Amino acid sequence: MENKRNIALLFPGQGSQSVGMGRDLYRAYPTVREVFEECSDRCSMDLAALCFKGPRSKLNATENTQPVIFVLSIAVYRVLAEHGLTPRWVAGHSLGEITAMTAVGCMDLAKGFDLVHERGRLMAEALAGKGSTMAAIEGISTEVIEGWLAKLDDSAWIANRNAPTQTILSGTKTALNRLMEQVRLANGKFTLLPVSGAFHSPLLADAATAFARVIDDIPLREPACPVIGNVQAIPLTTEVDIRAELRAQMCSPVRWADTLTWLRAAGANLLFVEVGYGKMLKGLLLRNIRDARCLTTETPHDIDALLQYVESST
Repeated sequence: MENKRNIALLFPGQGSQSVGMGRDLYRAYPTVREVFEECSDRCSMDLAALCFKGPRSKLNATENTQPVIFVLSIAVYRVLAEHGLTPRWVAGHSLGEITAMTAVGCMDLAKGFDLVHERGRLMAEALAGKGSTMAAIEGISTEVIEGWLAKLDDSAWIANRNAPTQTILSGTKTALNRLMEQVRLANGKFTLLPVSGAFHSPLLADAATAFARVIDDIPLREPACPVIGNVQAIPLTTEVDIRAELRAQMCSPVRWADTLTWLRAAGANLLFVEVGYGKMLKGLLLRNIRDARCLTTETPHDIDALLQYVESST
């Protein structure tokens, strides 16, 4: 099919996982099964069983969460590509950025999976025993949150700027518990996230240094279409851009709201597609751009509806 709509593919990161994710897709599409099997062989772990059966505690461990989200999203992307869906731009939230880069050819599936697997391992190792986590704050301005953080002796940080009404923090559990009361007194909403540590924070400095060495050793290619990066929310179009983004990403805040704003400004007649499990990115998109058109790919029915919609627009 020839896309007459501008399509932006959005790839989810950690926090989107749930036991049972991808089961119907795995049953419906041979391509999904093939991707799971290839990646399971590379890590000697049954990734399908982890997705479908958990347990939740194991699925939520970052060394496991990252590979399974990557694998499911790439598998769905391949199904879409087989049907001729071609993006104008791609973006991924945190981990999802590596998925996006793999989807548009910056690295092959094996290298992309190995990179994500190693990223998860390094992050788990760096955060072990540090008593850290992440939390979503809603209904409080970023400026107010930054004022609170300045009083916490460098023990909590902004990790994701997701929307004007949602900011994600990383920090020690002690620091975030102190913030929880302030948020509630200010009539905001505070929600701890199902993650295993303080991602996109200085607590990952050692992991980021080790990860940079891994990145320097892998071959990268120019993306088939621009990747809108997390770190600066600008298009990445060269191998040099991609490598620099990967080196900086682990300890830098995710500028997701700015990424969506860039995409909206760049594309008329724009269709967003969330690639993989869940509707988390669709929800964030609608917080930022209320009239945005976004379709999801959580089930075979969703994929059929997406392909029919795109076909009707050609």
